[in-house]
Amino acid sequence: MLEDISTDEEAPRASSFPERAAAAISRLGGALSALLILVVLAITAVSVFNRYFLGRPLMGVDEATGFLVVAIVMFGAAEALRRGDHIRIDLLFDHLGPRGRWWLELWSLASVLVFAALLLVASWHTVVFSRQFGAYSSGYLSLPMWIPQLTMVVGAVLIGLAALAAMLRLFGEKRP
Repeated sequence: MLEDISTDEEAPRASSFPERAAAAISRLGGALSALLILVVLAITAVSVFNRYFLGRPLMGVDEATGFLVVAIVMFGAAEALRRGDHIRIDLLFDHLGPRGRWWLELWSLASVLVFAALLLVASWHTVVFSRQFGAYSSGYLSLPMWIPQLTMVVGAVLIGLAALAAMLRLFGEKRP
């Protein structure tokens, strides 16, 4: 987050139980995201092979891949935030002193927390509506839409936990 990232590109060690718990949950989301990347690669490769070499395209692969990409992003975002790999425009950050960086980092994390809360509320309402309405995907899979939409709820919770843990760590540091 600030200047305390260690040389092995891993986020600083969490000191309190909530920080350690959030870090473990974020790592789990990141690992699941990485696994889903391999799943998408595998089903895409099998689909291409079947289509072009066997002449038998697999139905529903494009739809499933779309749903899985959303899950990849939602599960991996918290780990990216925890590790400090999230997108940040360093133009202002690089020109501030330690105190300004601390406040800017706090503002950044608070913004992420607000975003996560808004995403959680919106995605939860979407999932509830889709489940009550009985919405199904329009593709070959005809999957109940609340299932892939639920990944947004999980992702919002993961991002919120990662932001809270980073804020705890920030408050635990000696403030400039």
